[in-house]
Amino acid sequence: MRRFPFVLAMLLAAGISAARSLYSLPPLSLSASSRTPSQGEPVTVEVAAAAPVDNLSLRWEGGSWPLRETAIGRYEGLIGVDLLAPAGPATLVAEGWSRGERVRADMVLTVVARRFPVQRMSLPKSMAEFDGAALKRIRSEASALEERFARVTAPILWRAPFLPPVEDYRPENFGSRRVINGEERSPHAAVDLRLPEGTPVRSISEGTVAFAGEQFFGGRSVVLDHGGGVFSVYYHLREFTVSEGRRVARGETIGAVGATGRATGPHLHFGVRVPGGRVDPSFLFPLPAR
Repeated sequence: MRRFPFVLAMLLAAGISAARSLYSLPPLSLSASSRTPSQGEPVTVEVAAAAPVDNLSLRWEGGSWPLRETAIGRYEGLIGVDLLAPAGPATLVAEGWSRGERVRADMVLTVVARRFPVQRMSLPKSMAEFDGAALKRIRSEASALEERFARVTAPILWRAPFLPPVEDYRPENFGSRRVINGEERSPHAAVDLRLPEGTPVRSISEGTVAFAGEQFFGGRSVVLDHGGGVFSVYYHLREFTVSEGRRVARGETIGAVGATGRATGPHLHFGVRVPGGRVDPSFLFPLPAR
């Protein structure tokens, strides 16, 4: 019995020491799939919290982006480096509230310049020059799509691994600097997949149809919102089989390859937007499941 106070004191001391060790941990820790992403590369981000945290988000490239809780105290997000982002350091921040105080973790990513191909094309004037009415339509459609891309929706539906949009995935031309009839145009912010007309096109992950309709450049087009600022884009479809607002499953057929809009032959124009900008979708498919 005389040893009981001593043992109790030892247990209390151990408990206090463990508590101090727990609370000495940083409130948030931050890790990324790459500390040196190249232009056009997506980056998965993991945040660990040593204590309960509220309103946790990532700050990246001027925006605030949500994360998904994958386990108690563990969170996941997806960001990216736009294909035109300047090379050099860029700061990623995770921040939220814990025990009534603001907590944050910072990480500096170093964006690496990437060499993109130059694609020189000669097209008929009817495909390269547009009158006032056509230009007005082009600008209106571009503005409407940018407004959709600016929406950050919940829940976050995407999950790795992502699924290629077609069985025979052989991408071309991402980021290519296009010179049409000797005039430099905007870079190609997607990949081209040259496939027979009618080839089924499927969703790369679960999502909601943000747009399904006809566009001047894209022809019959579908845009899927996968939540949290992640979108996938499918242009030049022969037809689409989904409607706006509908939820689609990973791998669900959403249309078929065609040559509608400003296309010189059957192919799928396939792009992905994530928080931070336009990325090369081919980087998504090797991402491991979590």
